[in-house]
Amino acid sequence: MGGFSKLREDWETRYVSEYVLEKFPNDEAKYRCPLGMVPEQFIQALGLGKAIRMYRPYRPECDAAVITADAIVLIEGKIFKVVDGLAKLPLYRYLVPLTPEFAPFKSMPVRAVLVTPKRLTWGDEYANSVNVEIALYSPDWIKEYYAKQESYWTGDERFKRYQRSETLRRLGYEK
Repeated sequence: MGGFSKLREDWETRYVSEYVLEKFPNDEAKYRCPLGMVPEQFIQALGLGKAIRMYRPYRPECDAAVITADAIVLIEGKIFKVVDGLAKLPLYRYLVPLTPEFAPFKSMPVRAVLVTPKRLTWGDEYANSVNVEIALYSPDWIKEYYAKQESYWTGDERFKRYQRSETLRRLGYEK
């Protein structure tokens, strides 16, 4: 029998969406934007549009790509795992010229922006070395998210998880 799980709260999707709407309200934005080339044999066999759709699972995605009047802005939002965002953005920038969806914008410069709520002591120097901008963004609800994450290992929260697990086991959802 399959297990039962709680609905996943996707805080970073909300975080990036709100940031883009606030900072780029009049620009074209694409979320979960695939990057990189599509193999020529796929294009020849299927045509460009179908090849792009079919090859999507094999292409990395940035959280958002915004087309402004003067640049393509790649955005990666990280509330906690900031290193992941800093590591991904230089690769994403490299992939833009290879991305068929960006062909009409190939002459535009590409900016890479890491959106995070807290300044990192080591982050600025590294970000500068790989040409990544760090944008600090702290909506009011971020405090609720931090509180929820920080309470995870408290005794009360561990006990609640234990009780939930036992209830699910008794109902036959978990072994």
